[in-house]
Amino acid sequence: MITHGALLTGCALFAFPFVWLVSTSFKYDEEIFVDPPRWVPAIPPGVERSPLVTTELLADLPTPETPWDEQGWTTAWPAISSYLWEQNRSRIEALPGAWEVSPVALRIAVVHGIAAYGSRSLPASTWAGGPDIVMHRLSERVDDELLQTVWDAVYRVVELRQPTVQNIHRDYLPLPTAATQHVSAWHVISGSATLGATPSDEKRPAGRLTYDFGRDTGDTFVIQGDFPLPVPVPEAEFLGFTLPLRQDRSWHAVEVELEVAGRRYRSVDGLFLDQYRWQELGFKLAHLDDRDERDLGIWPLVADDDQQDVAEDPGQFRVRLSVERSSRAVAMWRKYTHHYRKAQLAAEHWWSYVTNSVYLVVMTMLGQVLSCSIVAYAFSRLNWPGREALFAILLATMMLPAQVTMIPVFMIFEKLGWYNTLRALWAPSFFGSAFFIFLLRQFMKSIPNDLEDAAKIDGCSFFGIYWRIILPLVKPALAAVCIFTFMGTWNDFMGPLIYINDQRLYPLALGLFDFRAQHKTDFGMLMAASTLMTLPVIALFFLAQRYFIQGVTLTGMKG
Repeated sequence: MITHGALLTGCALFAFPFVWLVSTSFKYDEEIFVDPPRWVPAIPPGVERSPLVTTELLADLPTPETPWDEQGWTTAWPAISSYLWEQNRSRIEALPGAWEVSPVALRIAVVHGIAAYGSRSLPASTWAGGPDIVMHRLSERVDDELLQTVWDAVYRVVELRQPTVQNIHRDYLPLPTAATQHVSAWHVISGSATLGATPSDEKRPAGRLTYDFGRDTGDTFVIQGDFPLPVPVPEAEFLGFTLPLRQDRSWHAVEVELEVAGRRYRSVDGLFLDQYRWQELGFKLAHLDDRDERDLGIWPLVADDDQQDVAEDPGQFRVRLSVERSSRAVAMWRKYTHHYRKAQLAAEHWWSYVTNSVYLVVMTMLGQVLSCSIVAYAFSRLNWPGREALFAILLATMMLPAQVTMIPVFMIFEKLGWYNTLRALWAPSFFGSAFFIFLLRQFMKSIPNDLEDAAKIDGCSFFGIYWRIILPLVKPALAAVCIFTFMGTWNDFMGPLIYINDQRLYPLALGLFDFRAQHKTDFGMLMAASTLMTLPVIALFFLAQRYFIQGVTLTGMKG
């Protein structure tokens, strides 16, 4: 019982870093940089109506500063929440957009936020005074700044402004002044959505989008805007546009269509309402600029197959947004894979990294298995002069540090023309490894000679004995060699760093280092990329652990 408990404890301790790695890749950036840390990623709500309020980014109650236990807080919270609501109700209901959300949800979210933010650094004497003192001190801390902080954390709404045009020279051209003074250019084409003006920012007016998928009017709504072109010749000078958009983090899918110069273009990437702050979304015509800039937030538009009913006005361009509802399960999937999609877009040669790593692993494993098994067969089953002396010399090479031979080997490969090629990384495996030769030799020596003698009587050659008798019997040891080789090659960083200069030839280990240097502050994306690199190693170990254990322990004849 004690042994099993110790084993389970050890498994939990060793699994914790990987669980933390995966869970961090599932989190919003706001969930990563919090104290105390959130161990479980937030589950996004299934949004049917917007605007809305949510507590997904607020700290759990009671906060760590609260000295009461869970039962004490549960008992005191109804009175505290009621008092905070009654004392601040008028100011809460006066917040911009508060009248558009459910009153019950408004009370729950804002009072939760007041308690979460207001309870920070409350002195111990206040907590010791009991719930009455605490709720009065919390109410005293409620001012316009605190309410705005809470509102920014809980309020979600979709708003959009007029786009900005980009010409072929990549200059940003604002729309004519008359067009930017109102938002009536946007209007709803279909679906249960309405557009209205937002008076909170008079310098840059925005359109507030309200929708409700719960009205049985379908799972999609479409909005459209017609805008004047600030370029004289759209066929030759129009490259794309930038759309300022505030999202509600509902994870609904968005499809963008553009009609300009008598042609219709459509977005090809999966776009979602995945933010809750203002964001500049850029779109460009892919046939005019084929550079992949999606990691910069610039999405390509390609010509649509359907070119019927396209707007023909040469002085205008039309933007159409189609928003499709996502269920809660779909929203969870999109949230949890968000950083993985970002990592793939941010790493320009990501699939090249994967291909190079797989190629190196296959070639290195093939080389080690063939070369080491043949040499081990010669040292274990064949009698020839000087065998033991040469085997001792072979083992002595294991005492030679790799740093000693690094420069001479590099000079040899450079003279062979192998610098900046993958051959320098897999070719040495075809010359064997002293450790693997020793491992296979010890395993082969445990095979009874009777099997070899019987094969000789039947006329089998030395190579035939090796291929038909020895190799099938040493499969557990060969599996151990493959596993060690896979892990060493997959995680090898120093070799590619020395021999590879072209980024397209980087394996995953070096590619991930380069990715980390470029995106060192985006921890969610780093954790996603690290998870993708770690998963194959973990999967291989669990799939081949039986052969791994057999090969390491050298437990006799297995076939």
